Amino acid sequence: MFGSIIDKQFMVLSKSKRKYHICSRPFSKMKLVGNQCKETFTDEDLLSLIRSVVGRYIQHRVIPFREREDVVMDVMEKFLKQKEKIFGSFEGKSKFTTYCIAVANRMCCEVIRRDCKQWYLVTEKENSDLPNEVALNHHDAEKNFLFKQEVNRLETILYFFNNDYAKLILFLKVYYSMPISDNDIKNYADYLSEDVKSIIADEKTKTKGDVFIRLAEVVNLVEQKDIRGDAVRIWFTNQINTIIRRLNGNGIANHDKESLSILFEMLFSDTLKS
Repeated sequence: MFGSIIDKQFMVLSKSKRKYHICSRPFSKMKLVGNQCKETFTDEDLLSLIRSVVGRYIQHRVIPFREREDVVMDVMEKFLKQKEKIFGSFEGKSKFTTYCIAVANRMCCEVIRRDCKQWYLVTEKENSDLPNEVALNHHDAEKNFLFKQEVNRLETILYFFNNDYAKLILFLKVYYSMPISDNDIKNYADYLSEDVKSIIADEKTKTKGDVFIRLAEVVNLVEQKDIRGDAVRIWFTNQINTIIRRLNGNGIANHDKESLSILFEMLFSDTLKS
């Protein structure tokens, strides 16, 4: 779909007593040819990229620090198992590394959803075995539990946007480079879905400024308006601020744009689902 893949050898992962070993064979030295951008992507690049993604979740205490290497290798393994599908889905709308970051984010969210309960149980055991670390371990477990609650709260808050709900969901997914389904587009654009899909898929869209320009074209088509990218950027920023204000309205949460982006990634983590 995007040209040829050179050197299809890949990294092999093996697990032994929760330890992972990366074989020396290269995962890929891949070049995208044809009408796509050309770049080389090595196994070291992929591992570094995944570590960076996992690091964000550790920074926000979604993933306990002690689980870092296991999560990194879980994501790496998921990536390798689905590499053909991942490569085949790349449409060249952004740099390949940017696309891989989005995929790694989705996969990291899948690991969080799957293992969060186990992390909590392990933490409870550590609380009984290591009295001096009770406060820290309990804090990690509580954070994991609270993030799951916050994702549910975010989902509820989005529904309160009523007539703007479909538009907001579509624009959020475009802005954060998340997978967009046909229903996401149809729910907002209706019979203009194919035209909107073409606008969103414009290969000239590289920066966030370009994203708002494309979204302005979408608004002008669907809502019969005549606005520019700056107007969409202001509208979008206002919606983000409203979401943050409502999330923090319980007097307990203290979200910002960074933690909100993580919640969005966890909420919309259905990438590469069969």
